[in-house]
Amino acid sequence: MKLDLDQHRKTGDQPADDFVNDYFLDQQKKLKLDLALKNLIKNSDWSSFILEIPEAAWFDKTFNDLNFIQPQIRTKALQFYNKKSAYILQLLGLLSLPYCYAAADGAKVLYQTERMYKDVAKRLEETGLFVAEMMNPKAFEAEGSGKIQLFKVRLMHAAARFYIQKGNWDMKLGLPVNQEDMAGTNLSFSLIVIRGLRKMGFVINQDEQMSYIKYWSWIGAMLGLNPTLLPQNGKEAHDLEIAINQRQFKASAEGTQLTQSLLKCFYSLNDEKQIKNVEIAGFMRFLLGNPVSNILDLPKANFPVSKQILLKLKVSVV
Repeated sequence: MKLDLDQHRKTGDQPADDFVNDYFLDQQKKLKLDLALKNLIKNSDWSSFILEIPEAAWFDKTFNDLNFIQPQIRTKALQFYNKKSAYILQLLGLLSLPYCYAAADGAKVLYQTERMYKDVAKRLEETGLFVAEMMNPKAFEAEGSGKIQLFKVRLMHAAARFYIQKGNWDMKLGLPVNQEDMAGTNLSFSLIVIRGLRKMGFVINQDEQMSYIKYWSWIGAMLGLNPTLLPQNGKEAHDLEIAINQRQFKASAEGTQLTQSLLKCFYSLNDEKQIKNVEIAGFMRFLLGNPVSNILDLPKANFPVSKQILLKLKVSVV
């Protein structure tokens, strides 16, 4: 893949941004949109939504112009997820989110949205629901909500760009929710999850890895990512991740605060039956590795070797 990450850092999602600017700058149109979105729950609601908000037809064009992911690729990705869903959903909070917090400039955007540290449990729930729906075999049927969720996430990103730029945002950091940051987030759901599963002891073959990465690249395309930022295999995903990591991963007050809020959320939700609260940071450090953990100022707690062994024994029989 040919990368121009400097340019991608200045770029958002033009169709979504134009739509948001059109509706958000007119209070009456925004109220109309808000009401229509509340009634947009399932894919079958889309036709009624378009009648009320015809300008949203740009998303239909995206959805139709970008061919649906090859059925065999999606089937393999969904089978992979189904076999490991409980672990994957855990990794979204323990690995994927803190991985994103290590990108300092992107973390500033997440911090400004406030919900990322003031309503962490809700954010975790929403992330889990989004992933679960993308992995639902019926997600894109009439009674599913796959198309609707993709549209709403894309709209949420455009809304963040709209509002954050109205503040005192420093454009030297790049456009808020830019292409590079969105690409890093997409990798956190695919390549980084696969790495986490392997760290836990799962054996994942190349066919499984390729299918999962390709499916998430298709999801990324639906969310407005540039084709050059959509890896089609493990090597392309690895190369993109390294390029973003080297450019963006560094310590920041926002990344540290987001991580501390995440830990506090885990402490409040954990029943301490399988893992003690004092071991959670150690488990995250085990998954993330020391370089990223140190960027996030994670406590230097150990994840006991005995539990690492038990974890690997447990997943070996899954």
